[in-house]
Amino acid sequence: MIETKNSSSIEKIKNQVACPVELSLRVLGGKWRGSILYQLRNGGLRFNDLKNRVQDAVVDYEDADNFLTNKVLSSHLKELQEFDLIEKQEKNGLPGLYRLSAKGESVIPILLDLFDWGEKNF
Repeated sequence: MIETKNSSSIEKIKNQVACPVELSLRVLGGKWRGSILYQLRNGGLRFNDLKNRVQDAVVDYEDADNFLTNKVLSSHLKELQEFDLIEKQEKNGLPGLYRLSAKGESVIPILLDLFDWGEKNF
């Protein structure tokens, strides 16, 4: 069972699916979520640094519709916090630092396996 600080998002997903694999894919899936988590694997990042790293890892710059907007990133970060996969640390009036929670760190080996699988098969 997945426990979250704010269970409304996860409860909605849990009501839509019965299979734990599908539940996991819906929580981790989406156009940017896997890359957001992957980019945080080596430590915390501030919003703009995270946005640049995710965008550089994903975007084909010739396709103008493929840019990560602040609004979309903010939405994903909020949901990842609700799922207890990331935490936001704010200190001394500095911009927030996003980092993986313990639950978020537990998904990194799976993302690394997906990275390797994608490299080998596509």
